[in-house]
Amino acid sequence: MTQNIQQYDYIIAGSGAAGLSLLCYLLEEPVLQQKRILLLDREKKQVNDKTWCFWQVEKGPFESCLKHQWQHLHFYSEGFSSLLDISPYRYKMLESASFYSFCLNKASTAENVTVVNDEILKIDPDGKVYGRQAVYQGEYVFNSAKFKIPKQQYYHYLVQHFKGYFIKTSEDAFNPETPTLMDFRVEQHDDCRFVYVLPVSKREALVEYTGFSPEPLTQEQYDDELTYYIKHYLQLSQYDITHTEYGVIPMTNAPFKTHESARVINIGTAGGATKASTGYTFSFIQRQCAAIARNLAAGKVPVFRQAASKNKYRLYDSTFLRVLSEKKHPAWSVFEDMFSKLPAATILKFLNEDSSLLEDLQVMHSVDKSTFVRAAMKEVYHTFKESLP
Repeated sequence: MTQNIQQYDYIIAGSGAAGLSLLCYLLEEPVLQQKRILLLDREKKQVNDKTWCFWQVEKGPFESCLKHQWQHLHFYSEGFSSLLDISPYRYKMLESASFYSFCLNKASTAENVTVVNDEILKIDPDGKVYGRQAVYQGEYVFNSAKFKIPKQQYYHYLVQHFKGYFIKTSEDAFNPETPTLMDFRVEQHDDCRFVYVLPVSKREALVEYTGFSPEPLTQEQYDDELTYYIKHYLQLSQYDITHTEYGVIPMTNAPFKTHESARVINIGTAGGATKASTGYTFSFIQRQCAAIARNLAAGKVPVFRQAASKNKYRLYDSTFLRVLSEKKHPAWSVFEDMFSKLPAATILKFLNEDSSLLEDLQVMHSVDKSTFVRAAMKEVYHTFKESLP
């Protein structure tokens, strides 16, 4: 018996940050209004399961979904503490429940969009997506749901891992205008660990414990660290935990495939949108998805190709990952050096991959040069060795 195959122009496999962002960009292109789009995921996204934080100068397409935004950020380490002015940037906090609702509402009002909740079992190179309920065929499949990160020689594999408490107090305890971007005063445990605190009112804040390391911690370890931080640094003994979040994000310089075939295009983390040295993803997803939508509207192949001028960041990321992996230089001191010697906006511009060569050199000059020069030379050597037949 031949199985009925449902036909679409574009299939978006996965309705996380990448899939929903791409859908919104596609719907903004007038020439794509007649394209049949399928948004496919196992379940409807409606739980507040993630918080995305990023910095922008301009207003973005999801401005109405923002929980809060700031222009000043605290930085703390053992040797340096400061309230940083990050202008012209604004640090933005986006809760996933608002984002999901915004994007799915747009989908529900678009006549050319079909939303199906079905578990994705397999994606074929010819654009067939196999679900438990049906088989779907697309001219293009944009995949953020199915991918693996196989380990290869010469590459670094760490993770950004975190657990956060949304806490509420009965009395005023926070300044909602001055969040903490990084607090390295916590015990490092021979890793890179910090806490950030994002207050959205005088009585509500997200307190998140974050690490860069080969493996995540146990839930009990996160809980112990968060409880200690809230008691000793925030000096709170009475508070309610209204919500928790947990996540693990890959930090690797291993290459990701932008596409599996001519029809199957990878997006989000699957398509290399996660910045290797920090785990930051949301801003890079926006660039990737906006470019894909523009390419489709222009009749071009919908693959996001990094500009040649951005290739330098691959070496920068690889170098920092090596410094983290080798543990010969404390990671907290790298951030302390940068934030104590440079304007915060310069650092954010560098991390956002928008910096000039002069600004790159300023960042390089701010950190321990012997550590980073040795790490960079090793990376160049391994890149050359890898390129040999």
